[in-house]
Amino acid sequence: MALTARISSTSDAIIHELVNKTGKSKIVIIEEALEVYRFQERMRLFNESYEKLRSDEDAWVCELADREELEGTLMDGFEDE
Repeated sequence: MALTARISSTSDAIIHELVNKTGKSKIVIIEEALEVYRFQERMRLFNESYEKLRSDEDAWVCELADREELEGTLMDGFEDE
């Protein structure tokens, strides 16, 4: 389903510049930009969650204990097959 959205003249100029430089369509440029933005937002949220975990001393101790318990669990011999 195609929808129309208004963008600023600044954004339109940036898109046109990228179209001229890359030869990609406007749609491809916008989709790629949205994918990059989505990735950055996921990483930002991940980092915020990680910092929150590290700031809770008890939770961080539990996390480190879990990591220690899991260390080496992939040594199941299947990597040689």
